[in-house]
Amino acid sequence: MNLSTSSFNEKGIKNMDTSITTDEQASSAQTLAHAEDRQVFIKITLAIVLGMMVAMGLVRLFLDANGANKQGILGRVLQAQAAVPKIIAEPNDLVMFYGSSMTRAGFSPRKFDRDLQKMGKDISSFNFGFGGLNPYYQDLLSRRIAEQFIEKDRKLKLALIEFNPFQTTSTRWNRAKFSLDSFITMLSNDAELWQILQEDLSRGIHLFNIKYIRNHVSAEMVTSYYSREIFPPERGQRFKDDKETIAARRSLGKELGELFEKEYPDYDGSDWYYPWQGAGTIPQERSAETLAIFDDYYAATQTDAQMKNDRLSRIRSADIEELHFEPFLVESFIGIVKNFQRFSDKVEVVMLPKNSRYIHYTPEAKMRLAQAIKQIEQATGIKINNHQDIKEVNADMYRDTTHLSRYRGDIAYTDFLLSEYAKVL
Repeated sequence: MNLSTSSFNEKGIKNMDTSITTDEQASSAQTLAHAEDRQVFIKITLAIVLGMMVAMGLVRLFLDANGANKQGILGRVLQAQAAVPKIIAEPNDLVMFYGSSMTRAGFSPRKFDRDLQKMGKDISSFNFGFGGLNPYYQDLLSRRIAEQFIEKDRKLKLALIEFNPFQTTSTRWNRAKFSLDSFITMLSNDAELWQILQEDLSRGIHLFNIKYIRNHVSAEMVTSYYSREIFPPERGQRFKDDKETIAARRSLGKELGELFEKEYPDYDGSDWYYPWQGAGTIPQERSAETLAIFDDYYAATQTDAQMKNDRLSRIRSADIEELHFEPFLVESFIGIVKNFQRFSDKVEVVMLPKNSRYIHYTPEAKMRLAQAIKQIEQATGIKINNHQDIKEVNADMYRDTTHLSRYRGDIAYTDFLLSEYAKVL
């Protein structure tokens, strides 16, 4: 009995040893399999990450080669922003005209300063007019300007701010949505992006990705741009000039380009050029021959057909005659004014001259405009000065249906501003 039991125990122990060995082998094989799986997973992950990095690098190289980067998209804005420290250091009292491309075309700061100097007033004024920005983007930019002035404890003597009605419409806002995320990352600081991240984690991560990985260029901006190139929007009704006018326009434009290079050999090509205080050339610098050619050029470019085409473009892209305002953009404009009030002795809000020969507000648009003006005035405490139909500027002084022409409209309007604001400087 004991012998039998002993044999059984020994056999049982042997069986257990065998079972343990088998379990260890299975466990070891399983561990090895897991390790191999992890290695495969790591390799796949690294391959995906490296592939994405290479793809993103190629995309960025392609976009940079085509000027699709912060500097290429907002070149004038960035150059003006970089000039702010130098502006702050100017010894004279400072004036800044802040607005759209209409401001860029319509205000001649060097003429403004020269005429004030003849009155015994030492002023340095600057043109901060930028095309392609709606009031929301302008609000973000004005915060950056305010930060620099406040940091240096410097103030503007006078801030002129343009309220552009057709820049504040729902149509203009909807057409800008493809660029929204990119422009936010270009014009916001990290604190503002961090605030967005806290309010909306997904959107915040998306914006930081665009800023630091995609070099400020969102996928939506890229796809929207190329889709418009491949499938351009309908241009609507078009009016045509005769062949002689078109040929003259091209020939005179080429001649003026050659004269510009001859007369301004030191111009460095900047979109915002400090020696010109952010604006363009002035007639006192041009030869009599050049000014005469400009008269011929304007006759060939400011034709009825060209103006009608431009009007249709403005209606389609900005709702310029019916003016259905976007409430968010009106609030953004109020933000611009309040930003300037933080670092300006005096803030004036103006509406620039309107080419009323071609642009006609509907009765409903006039009511909507009056309501928007009332909202802005109540929120800011500033009365908007309406310069849309001043007698000093006539319809022959425009290069299209919205922008004043060089050496005509800009000079006339700058003279008007001088008469209006010299007394406060």
